[in-house]
Amino acid sequence: MKILAVMGSPKGKGSGYRIVKKIEDRMKTLGPVEFDYLFLKDANLQPCTGCYTCLAKGEDKCPLKDDRDAIERMLQASDGAILSTPMNVLNVSWLMSNFISRYAYANHRPRFHRLKVMTVVNMGGDSPKTAHFLMRYALGGSRLVHELGVASPLWPNTERAVAKKERAINAAAEKFYHACLDTSLPEPSLGDLFGFYLRQRIYVECREYLPADYAFYNGKSYYYDTKIHPVKAAVAKAFVAPLLTLMKDMGPGNIPWPAAKKEPLS
Repeated sequence: MKILAVMGSPKGKGSGYRIVKKIEDRMKTLGPVEFDYLFLKDANLQPCTGCYTCLAKGEDKCPLKDDRDAIERMLQASDGAILSTPMNVLNVSWLMSNFISRYAYANHRPRFHRLKVMTVVNMGGDSPKTAHFLMRYALGGSRLVHELGVASPLWPNTERAVAKKERAINAAAEKFYHACLDTSLPEPSLGDLFGFYLRQRIYVECREYLPADYAFYNGKSYYYDTKIHPVKAAVAKAFVAPLLTLMKDMGPGNIPWPAAKKEPLS
């Protein structure tokens, strides 16, 4: 079993690292596990410029040339990924935010279908809900197994608080370990099929503006070769048309907006 821990702390080996090490230690008591750590502060992953080229024209057209593709290969070679971040003002770290942005194309064109994911947030006393939510969609196609939030205040902990954290970490590690044992591709649920058919129809309509998405979805029965239950498929397709009707104002029209303001002649 191979696990890649993506560490989003600017410190590197801070509280989040110590928490993930505890997860690693517990998983290794359950069976053979190989852990690799990717420290984003040291990674050659340039800041996303928000140009949307990867979404519209394809990730291979991204103007940033760095280790993004190499990191994707590391993720594809792993059974599970742990995404770890400190919580900054209810949010993920800037490093983790950039990581999510650089793989935004995988949400349009999902590819991490065998990958299991656990998100780990270390924080003060606030809820990690928003940080977990953002990381939930970081790697399109992956299966979220668990969301672990661990308080790591600047002061010493009580004995009961420590025991509670240890139990939560051990339970999360065991759950993640057993999930990563299953390397099969999941059979699509009704919701999975609906999401696929909806995207397929949208990208056909937007093929002029999103040619990479159109090329990815055109002619596919699903994201990967799998058995699709015909009744589920029929039901899912039946819900797509009425939803697209409700979303018609989001589709391509003929009015550029916001319109470029004409600058006065000097």
